[in-house]
Amino acid sequence: MIARHSSFACLGLLLAAHTGSVYAAPADQAALQARIDALHSEMAELDQQLTRLEAQQTPRFEASVYPHALTPTPPEEKAIEETRERRQLEEESSHNPFSITAHRTNYLFPVSYNGNQDRARFRDIDADGRADNTEVKFQFSAKFSLAEGLFGDRGDLYFGYTQRSWWQAYNTDSSSPFRETNYEPEIFIDFANDWNLLGWINTRNRVSLNHQSNGRSAPLSRSWNRVYLESTLQRGDWALSLAPHWRIPESDSEDDNPDIERYMGYGDIRLAKRFSHDQEISGLLRGNPSAGNYGTRLDYSWPAFNGVRGHVQYYYGYGESLIDYDHRVHRLSIGFSLNPLFTPSGLLR
Repeated sequence: MIARHSSFACLGLLLAAHTGSVYAAPADQAALQARIDALHSEMAELDQQLTRLEAQQTPRFEASVYPHALTPTPPEEKAIEETRERRQLEEESSHNPFSITAHRTNYLFPVSYNGNQDRARFRDIDADGRADNTEVKFQFSAKFSLAEGLFGDRGDLYFGYTQRSWWQAYNTDSSSPFRETNYEPEIFIDFANDWNLLGWINTRNRVSLNHQSNGRSAPLSRSWNRVYLESTLQRGDWALSLAPHWRIPESDSEDDNPDIERYMGYGDIRLAKRFSHDQEISGLLRGNPSAGNYGTRLDYSWPAFNGVRGHVQYYYGYGESLIDYDHRVHRLSIGFSLNPLFTPSGLLR
């Protein structure tokens, strides 16, 4: 504003000087002309200053202000940013002694249709009953922190608990029993990482001592104890999870399912993709290649309403539950889930 007033003042002086020069003597005219030339030079300098001031006051569209508008974030950097955010949120929640966070996906499938129900095994629940193909399937899973900052401030210790149930809710002839429930407590250490492997970021490694059982007596009793190592690799909106496990040996007299590894195999492999508007799709593979027994699962979820996600799950093969570990199922489930796979607490199993 000051520079603009100065320009008007100089213009007035020029006009005055020009008017005066008409009536001035020749000697005075030379002096006035020199003054006019000086004023022209000053006006040019003031105009340059004004241009610079206006440019500084006008907001500019810069990459530093809008980093995602000009250049997309590279997949490796995106994975590292999410890893740091994940660790920060976990640390913040650990300061609240009553805080729990999602461990695995929490879901409710009011319609879960299995086209190959094990009716012979259901007779151990109801001798005169018949298992319905349609049931309710749901899972609750949570964890809470036990210690943090272990192993050079890279590891955090947790207790996790997962409960998965298959409920014959519509089977009123058999009093709507729970056909199967799997209980899975575990203690594990999460190591946050940012290692780069061929463009994939190793965002997390987990070592877990895991127990899984169905809490029943013979002949329906099923249980095993494992140690598993889970490594998660992420590249932008893609994630790959490798979770090999080793079964802790049991005596023959206490082993309810000695051939479980023949069907469940030695670990899980999962590939997940996040795409437009926070939709997610993932595939899981488990099994024993030498025995030719596999289990496969496909999940697709999308935002529905108020933080609840629509969810469709398809499972085919062995190992969906402990009671069905050696029975091939063919199941389609439709319902809702409460947390996405890609969460601040990490890629869920």
